[in-house]
Amino acid sequence: MAKKKILLFSDWFYPGFMAGGPIQSSFNLINHLKDYYDFSVVTRDTDYTDTIPYKGIKSDTWTILPNGMRVYYFSTKNLSNLNMTKLIESEDFDVAYLNSMYSPSFTIRPLFILNRMNKKVILAPRGMLAPSAIAIKSWKKRPFLLWIKNSSLIKNMIFHAASVQEQGHIRDVFGEKVEVRLAPNLPGKMELPAFTLKRKAPGAVHLISVARISPEKNLLYALEVLSKVKGKVKFDIYGPVYDYAYWQKCKTVINRLPENIEAEHFGPIAKDEIPDALKGVHFLFMPTQGENFGHTILEAMVCGCPAIISDQTPWRGLEPAKAGFDLPLNDQASFVTALEKCIAMDTATFKEWSEGTRKCAAGFINDPNLLQQSIHIFE
Repeated sequence: MAKKKILLFSDWFYPGFMAGGPIQSSFNLINHLKDYYDFSVVTRDTDYTDTIPYKGIKSDTWTILPNGMRVYYFSTKNLSNLNMTKLIESEDFDVAYLNSMYSPSFTIRPLFILNRMNKKVILAPRGMLAPSAIAIKSWKKRPFLLWIKNSSLIKNMIFHAASVQEQGHIRDVFGEKVEVRLAPNLPGKMELPAFTLKRKAPGAVHLISVARISPEKNLLYALEVLSKVKGKVKFDIYGPVYDYAYWQKCKTVINRLPENIEAEHFGPIAKDEIPDALKGVHFLFMPTQGENFGHTILEAMVCGCPAIISDQTPWRGLEPAKAGFDLPLNDQASFVTALEKCIAMDTATFKEWSEGTRKCAAGFINDPNLLQQSIHIFE
C-alpha cells in the first residue's frame, strides 16, 4: 500500500535553527514518521532573522537532503503568490500540514490555494493561540482569527494540538465544533547521555536560558526576579534578538543587576551546540509566558539540568519529581524562593535533583504512545 503524501509548509526548516521549537517540531515529526508517510517540505532559504541563504542549499528547486528529506527552499525574490500556486498545483499530495498560525507566506497564502483545491489541511498553531500569545499585537490577531473562524478556509481544516492546554486554547478561539487531534510534539531521536556528576557549592548557582529574545519568552521577567535573589548567580543567555526594543529593556535591567548576579548574552546557538552549553550549568531558568511543548526544556532535562519555568507549559509537577519548578507568573516571590532553594543546594542534593530530572525526561522520550498519537494526526 502506497504511503500517504504530506506537503508541509514552514517559514523555517533545517538547516535553520534560530526559530527554535517550530523547526525542531517539524523536523522531528518527519524523522519519526518517515516510515509511515512521505513528507515534502516547502520553506524559505534563509534562517529566522537572517537574510543570507543557507550555504550548500540550492534555492527554488526540489532538493533531497543527505538525511533523505525532500525540501523546496524558496528564495525571497521568488516567494510570490503565483510561484506558490504553481508549486502546490504541481505536487501530488494527500494532506497539507501548516506549521504556523499567522505566517503570511507559509500559512495564509497556501490556505487560499489549498481551499480552492479542496485539500485536507492540518494546522499546528505552535502555541500561538495561547492567551498570552494572542495578547501580543492583539489588535491585529483577534480580527484575523475571527475572520478565519467565519470563513470557508476552516471547512477542511483539522488542528494539531501539542498538549491538552493547547487543545483548550484552540477550542476557545474556534469553538467546540472544530476537529482537534492531540499529539505531543515528538522529541529528537535521542538516548540519555551517561550521567555526569556536577559540583554544586552552596551559595552559588549557574543558570541558562535558551530562547529568542522576545516578550513571550519573558527574559525581562527572569532578570527582574534575579535582581531580588540572594546568593551568587551566573546566568547564561542564548538566543537571537527578535524584538530589539524589548532587548533594550532587558539590557537596562542587566546593567543594574546587583554584584551577586552576573548575566551575559551569548547570541544564537545551534541545536547541536546546546549539550556543550549545558555541561557546566545547574538549572534551566526560562519563565516563558507559554510553550506548547518546550524542546529546550526537554534538552536541558536530558542533560540533568532541572527546569525553573512557568506553569504555562506542558511540563508540570516538576518539584515532586525533583525535576525543577513550574510556577505561576503572577507570583514572582515563588520564583525567588525556588531560586534561593537552588542556590542553597550542595553537590549531594543537586545530584538527587539531577537524577530526578533525567528520570522524568526518560519517562517522556520512552513513552510508546507518543509515536502512535503522531501517526493518528494524518490518518
